[in-house]
Amino acid sequence: MQKQLEHIRRMAATFIACGLITSWLFGAAGSLLAQTVDPESVLGDTTMPSSDDVSQTFPYGITGKTPPSLTKINFQGQPPYHKHRINLRLFQGCPQVEISEGGRLWATWFGSNVQAERAPYHKDQFSVISTSADDGKTWKEVFVFDPSELLGGGASDPMLWKDPQGNIRFIGLRNIDFKGKDEFATSAWEFTMVDPENEHTAWTEPRLLGNKNISVMKPLVFPDGTIMRSMDDFKLVGQPDKVRIRFLKEDVDGKPIFVSEFPVDNDAVFAEQMPILRRDGSLFTFYRARKGQKFAESFDGGKSWKLGGYYPMQFSINTKCILKTLPSGRVLLVANDVQMKEESGKKEYYFTDEHGNERELTKHKTTRTRMTAFLSEDDGKTFPHRMLLCDDGQISYPSATLGKDGSIYIVYDQGRGVIGQHTIFLSKITEQDILSGKPVNKDSFLNNIVSRPGDQGGGRREGDSI
Repeated sequence: MQKQLEHIRRMAATFIACGLITSWLFGAAGSLLAQTVDPESVLGDTTMPSSDDVSQTFPYGITGKTPPSLTKINFQGQPPYHKHRINLRLFQGCPQVEISEGGRLWATWFGSNVQAERAPYHKDQFSVISTSADDGKTWKEVFVFDPSELLGGGASDPMLWKDPQGNIRFIGLRNIDFKGKDEFATSAWEFTMVDPENEHTAWTEPRLLGNKNISVMKPLVFPDGTIMRSMDDFKLVGQPDKVRIRFLKEDVDGKPIFVSEFPVDNDAVFAEQMPILRRDGSLFTFYRARKGQKFAESFDGGKSWKLGGYYPMQFSINTKCILKTLPSGRVLLVANDVQMKEESGKKEYYFTDEHGNERELTKHKTTRTRMTAFLSEDDGKTFPHRMLLCDDGQISYPSATLGKDGSIYIVYDQGRGVIGQHTIFLSKITEQDILSGKPVNKDSFLNNIVSRPGDQGGGRREGDSI
């Protein structure tokens, strides 16, 4: 009996210690929302009208369910003075990257010829799709997603991702001002490439995904081929006590299984959550908040979520970061390696160097610089390995994809509307590079230019007001 009591005491002590360690790492226990909601109540009725419905016959009867299209550009025989040419562009950003089975790179981002990004309808804004057949050395813009002919619609937050079958899909987010009379004023549409090795591939007909922003973060692909899409109701950002951060779980045929919701967190901004599947089968994600990144966990496949508060390491303050599990089992984090503190009402921006010393930012005093690749060996509890990718100006919004040889391709933007910048960069690195803290692989490179309008006679100029 005495031995049993001693065994119980030891077990209790172990559980208490684990609890203290978890509390120390992740802060106070979060809240749990143990229910899902009907997908249609969140996404709207995505059933499409019949093909002979007036809404399906452009240009008549335009509604939120009138399908968009992709426009081919820069093909042989196209007039050189088309409206989407790069030398007219003065604003662009928020890139995404993907790679085909044959190694062709694809990238997308949004841009405008006349103005900076303007929510909620993003008028005069379109999305560009570009491709490279030489491992990112040179790029060619080949398609645009431009809804402007549909009642002046605008595009925002495009997405490229690879489905469980290896198909590359593009999501275009369309925004049309229907004066509050159409539930699909904002609508996400997904196209699939027919031949991703061809620069001017054909595309499938678009599928209506829903009336929320579903195109900022790549879906999580589960081992069984189901996927989980991250969603946010951007029009509710800044409105307190509103549920808006959600996940859509789909089966292998694209049918919604459930929509789950975060508990309300009024500290969250554009959440931009991107979950990973941990070794024990649970889910872990960061999400964007005012003072850094907060985190959440799910232990039932994403149906319910426990909020954990601010992550102990401060990074990507009120801006996007991404998480991705690598084939090795390590977790890749790409984020802005900047910390912030306030003294006497003044914000100070700094970073912690390899020796643990605080170093004040002197050249670019912003949270959106020092784009950095991190690696975790313990499912995201810590990120001890890091490599600086770029600190040349205002750098933000990373996206990553993996080559068959283990190469990691990462894109991000620089100074979206800043004179001389508005650049899309691509870096190619490996895990060994990050572990070494610098590029050591002969094929790795940093900050190749994917797109810079200023190099093509475009870009914002002195006196331009956008």
